[in-house]
Amino acid sequence: MFRLVQIILYPVAMILLPWLAQESILFTSVREGTAKAIMRGHSFDRFIISFTGYHLNDPSKKWYDPALADWSVVWHGKGKDGDYDDRSWLLKHLGLYWVGWPWANSVYVYEFEWNETYTDLTTGKEKVLPRAEATDFIYVADFTYAIMTEESETKDRLPTDERTHITIAIRNPYRALFSGEDWMRRVTAAVNRHVRTFVGEKPFQILISTMDPKAFSGPIIDLNGVLPDDIIGKPPYGLRDRYGVEIRTADLQTIELSGDAKKQAQEATTQEYVAKQAAKAVVLKGTAEAKIIKLKGDKEAEALEARLKVIDAHGETGIKLAGYDAIQEASKNPGTQTIWANDPLGAVVGILKPNKTNGGKTS
Repeated sequence: MFRLVQIILYPVAMILLPWLAQESILFTSVREGTAKAIMRGHSFDRFIISFTGYHLNDPSKKWYDPALADWSVVWHGKGKDGDYDDRSWLLKHLGLYWVGWPWANSVYVYEFEWNETYTDLTTGKEKVLPRAEATDFIYVADFTYAIMTEESETKDRLPTDERTHITIAIRNPYRALFSGEDWMRRVTAAVNRHVRTFVGEKPFQILISTMDPKAFSGPIIDLNGVLPDDIIGKPPYGLRDRYGVEIRTADLQTIELSGDAKKQAQEATTQEYVAKQAAKAVVLKGTAEAKIIKLKGDKEAEALEARLKVIDAHGETGIKLAGYDAIQEASKNPGTQTIWANDPLGAVVGILKPNKTNGGKTS
């Protein structure tokens, strides 16, 4: 009889439980690398997590370690997830987690604001997507956020905007969500403070040139252990212990002029480009003209050499012939008109007549 009930209820459960989990009624699903907080009424009750190789230091579980902070994310290694998962076989099979009775328990939902980056498929460029929405989970695996810093002044007093990518891992979701402060705003404020200091110490041209990445990222990662407003002697200290947040990497992705300075820089760049293109055109035109002049010079030199040979061979008559040739060349220019006062070919006839020497023989 019991076996028959199982056979009947199993397909019902396969359909009904996932449907209920979509609305987090009785059950819920948890994405890999995230955790959800379960509330009892308006008070925190517990966390559930789905993160391969990790578990939560849950005070109610047999694996609880009192040496660690409650709800810390703890690495237990590969292949040991079953030792830290006490769900029933059915829930494991369906990938679901028990929430509790609807009148008593619920999944914690909170407002969260952050910036994500994505690649525009049309342009191929990376863009920032600001998001602000209600969410019922928190990332415990590494996740990259974009932090925008506006109107930072460089050492040479230029206004700039920066985009910094930080990869964050939540090491204690309880401290992140229930410390009384918005952990994302605290991280943003701390990073912005560092960015403004970093930018203010260097001229713009140095900032946009190649720099040692550690010079920028090192002080930001150090915020995990110490924050500027920490009070010595009154722990906890730093982002990790105060808010359960660890910055894994920090990279200054872009820095560009902002406001009017950006517009002026764009106009100057355009003017510079136009000027360079005009200069190239002048150089090309000058080179072409120089080549033409050289060719003309070469031809004129050849013609002059020919004329000199005629003059050398025929004396005064050759001079007249060379003069005629020069007049003929000059008359080819547009707008030039040549008027002959006398028959210019009379002097040429002497050249055309053969010279008689040596007893009347032509020579």
